[in-house]
Amino acid sequence: MKVLDYPWLAASGVLMGIIVFALKVSLGCGLASLSRKETLSIGASYLALSLVMGLAVGLVPEAAITSIMGMGVAMHLGISLLLVAVGVSTAREWNRRGRDLSRKTFWVLSVPCPACLAATFLSCSALAGLLDVPGWKVGAVVGLIFFISIAILSATFGRAGRAPSALGNAMIFVGLFYLLSILLIPAYLKAASTPFVPIPIPASDLIPSYLFILGLVGLGFVGRRMGVFR
Repeated sequence: MKVLDYPWLAASGVLMGIIVFALKVSLGCGLASLSRKETLSIGASYLALSLVMGLAVGLVPEAAITSIMGMGVAMHLGISLLLVAVGVSTAREWNRRGRDLSRKTFWVLSVPCPACLAATFLSCSALAGLLDVPGWKVGAVVGLIFFISIAILSATFGRAGRAPSALGNAMIFVGLFYLLSILLIPAYLKAASTPFVPIPIPASDLIPSYLFILGLVGLGFVGRRMGVFR
């Protein structure tokens, strides 16, 4: 069975990805204790962007879409490094100096970024093709899902009443998740496109994974010494 043979199943997968993206946005809004008006303003910006992306479906050349997909790894790498760096700064300033930077740094999680814009456009394009409906309708639906998810999830995180260091820790976690996805997703796609044959794995192919694990250990050690984690 191919997922593309069942459009609604494929569409539900795309929509689930949108909700996961909204979760990232909501972490920033909720843990930074933004007001309801500020949170809804950010949700409204995603609604407007999704509608614009829906209107652009069919107007953007296929070559441009391919170029955007080719930049995915570079965008993820840049965003992941930014998330880790800003997350470390946010957590360290609160833990060591009692200085709250959450309202100045939450934007790294919450404000639309190039990766978010590309993912939103690709989601609208995929849903429009799967469901055979006009792009603007898909954009409106995607935007409403973003808006509702951000409003609900941000309020949920906001009620948790966590310290500002929680926002920094969340940034570090999401940044490391982005880094891990850069390593795992290409390998998964390569494995899924080839028949299973038990072959030896060259040691050179394992080096990135080992370096990533060592990097996590090193980051935890350095974070402890710098007062990022308590």
